[in-house]
Amino acid sequence: MKTLFFSLSSSDVFKNFFFFPDGVFDKMKKFLKENRDWRVVFVMPADKAKNYELSLTEKLKDELGKQWFLESVKISDFINTIQRIFYFFYSYLVFTGTTKTLATMGMRPEDAPGAGRRILSPLKILIANTFGRLKFIKVRVVPYLYHKIFINNPFFSIFEKYQPIKIFAPNLFNRFDMEFLAEAKKRGIETVGMVTGWDHFDKYFLPFQVDTLLAQSEQIKGFATRYQAYNSSKVFVVGYPYFDFIVRNDYFKERNEVLKDLNFPLNSKYILYIAGSMYCPDEPDIIETLIKWADDNKFNQDVRLVIRPYPGGRGKDRAFDEDKFNSFKEHPRVSFQTGKFWGNLERTAHFLNVMRHADAVIAVYSTAVLEAAVFDKPLLTISFDGYNKRPFSRSVKRFELREHFKDVLKSGALKRAASFEELFNFLNDYLKNPELDKEKREVLRKELVCKLDGKTSDRVFSYLF
Repeated sequence: MKTLFFSLSSSDVFKNFFFFPDGVFDKMKKFLKENRDWRVVFVMPADKAKNYELSLTEKLKDELGKQWFLESVKISDFINTIQRIFYFFYSYLVFTGTTKTLATMGMRPEDAPGAGRRILSPLKILIANTFGRLKFIKVRVVPYLYHKIFINNPFFSIFEKYQPIKIFAPNLFNRFDMEFLAEAKKRGIETVGMVTGWDHFDKYFLPFQVDTLLAQSEQIKGFATRYQAYNSSKVFVVGYPYFDFIVRNDYFKERNEVLKDLNFPLNSKYILYIAGSMYCPDEPDIIETLIKWADDNKFNQDVRLVIRPYPGGRGKDRAFDEDKFNSFKEHPRVSFQTGKFWGNLERTAHFLNVMRHADAVIAVYSTAVLEAAVFDKPLLTISFDGYNKRPFSRSVKRFELREHFKDVLKSGALKRAASFEELFNFLNDYLKNPELDKEKREVLRKELVCKLDGKTSDRVFSYLF
């Protein structure tokens, strides 16, 4: 029996391939019913397995154990000194504006060693500008040394048990997927992979390449060849899988229905404000001013505000992101959209309809820029620190250094407001004429979104079997 291993290591993977009707998972189910000589094994991190097992068990029901199997693998968080030094070395074979920005944000679980230490920047730059310029180091030396230095084989037993002929690693930036890929490479098994975010390939170098890389856009393909040393012949642009759902009209609501859901008057206009994270602490100044302009009728029309707090924070960061908007929750012009809406189909459809009918979208250096561009919404971002003057290393302006966002700014589709005056003027112009900059948004869609034909899941599926 032919076996495909499919890594399910994060909620983003679930969103992209399992969450939406007629996505990759549904296509796999149909394929396996018609091809009894195939089976699929979902491989999950042991500490997250319960998050997905319940959902998959419900979706597969009594089919589990026949052509569908679930396996969990525990990988150790501990790495020794030699491993840490090597991890540091290969990670900084790439040093970009994105890498530089990460050093201002402290350590996060997925970051490379030393990521939050700006004092190490000269060493990181030296590695990138010497060893990082040599493709041989990236594609030959690093994979070879990785196998010599990281000698634990957490995936050994399941590879022995199932003997897969192909693996799919859809979250290559995740350490779980990278160790999963390392085992497949050691055995000479065919590998297919993706990253889940548009900001992954421009952060750090990853030690292994897949045989077939599926890129969501021409931008990501460019990052793969420029920073990760892929040959362009190994990279195929397929689109963003979850955009298939966005472009469908299955859950479409008319504008008046959305306004009623938001408790806004039917003749009102509304701005969707998609917040940044705790690294954007001055957003309350922006919100307060937007509300004051609306209350004072500065726009000469009834303008409301929908606020989407940053959903990705953890612990104290998440509490900070939620608390900074608390003072606006009771304002009659404001509607809050909270929770991780990708976890619930109805909630997802609701929020996408809110975005679809927004009269302008302010996204503070967020992936939501791409989603709003799909709907051809006037786009703005904040490039100043409210009423404060912060050093660049703590200013919201530092996020403009990130490579993936440079391409957004280059398109001209996203207005950068560098002051309250600019913010008002840009908003006022867009509220009067939403067709402004339409051709620039088309450039952004063509270069950074690419595929909006509703067939991305078909393309991804075609590379799996």
